[in-house]
Amino acid sequence: MIPRNAGSIVSISSDASRQGEPREAVYGGVKAAINSFMKTVAKENGRYGIRCNVVCPGVTLPSTTDEVGGSSMWVDADSMFTPEQLEKVTKSLPLRKVGRPQDIANAVAFLSSSKVAGHVTGQVLSVSGGYSMIG
Repeated sequence: MIPRNAGSIVSISSDASRQGEPREAVYGGVKAAINSFMKTVAKENGRYGIRCNVVCPGVTLPSTTDEVGGSSMWVDADSMFTPEQLEKVTKSLPLRKVGRPQDIANAVAFLSSSKVAGHVTGQVLSVSGGYSMIG
């Protein structure tokens, strides 16, 4: 990237890095470290035309079990949330829906593109249906 004087690095963090959650101190802290690290890398490498950004997903679920591998925690549709819990989570989000993998992929594609995000660096983008605004 340095010899080309261009490039984009997009890391995946979590909205847990942006606000605390019970029983997620270590997870949220490590994800916050990713955010800080990428901001530093952005400052150090901007002079080489390298942009560095972070995508922070919130609750993101596959649309179908066909989208997951056999060792995924989502292999059993009810492995993380009961239908009642999922409904409660969904209703708590400003957009009233959980994220899907394509939502995250779209954000990464946007930030990776020098054509549409060529002047964006050092940013932490929440893709969480508004989760990080709550509280």
